[in-house]
Amino acid sequence: MRPLMLTALLLMAAASVSAQLRPKISLSAGGNVSTVRWYNPFELNGQTIPSNEYDETAFGFQGGLSVEFPVSSAFGIVVSPTFSRRGFSTNEELSGVGSRVRLDYFDLPVLFRFAPVGRFFIEAGPAISYMARAETIEEGEPVGNDEILGELYNDFDLSAVLGLGYDVNERLTLNLRAFHGFLTVIDTQFTDGNGESLVNGSEPKLLNQSLQLSIQYAILNP
Repeated sequence: MRPLMLTALLLMAAASVSAQLRPKISLSAGGNVSTVRWYNPFELNGQTIPSNEYDETAFGFQGGLSVEFPVSSAFGIVVSPTFSRRGFSTNEELSGVGSRVRLDYFDLPVLFRFAPVGRFFIEAGPAISYMARAETIEEGEPVGNDEILGELYNDFDLSAVLGLGYDVNERLTLNLRAFHGFLTVIDTQFTDGNGESLVNGSEPKLLNQSLQLSIQYAILNP
């Protein structure tokens, strides 16, 4: 419920700003490199899990819109509704089979942009994400089903975003953004057949991390 409320507040803030400013609207597309990081190793069936050395990066893509509301010549507010494919890979040493997890998100970053020098800018702010689909790939084939994976992963994520970019000209922009999630990707409890917890201590906390590079082309630049 809280992520939904935050999304509504972000949209209301953007609408309020848009009523007063003439936005620059751009199409955005690019690629990303992503992974996950465990932040509280835990014991499962007598073994300490996880070890981040088993988690590897995965390559994905993203695309959407970038809507910039200029506040002054140096400051602006950017809202970027985006579809992004993220995830992570696990090497064969962990389970004997190399696998990849695909996590498809609808992202809504709301960023404050500052252009200190010429065409260069930096930006920072929060992003709310809704998971549209999760898929595990082993040996090139999908495993599991939407119902099982839907119960395993959290529907929402809340991230901090830090980015930098360069306006090549009035239409074309290059943009690099780093995302760090704050809500655990896993939303399940590890239990045995009797419903008893298999975890000694706190439940696992697995956070998204990704680096996104995009090219933006302005279709409206007032």
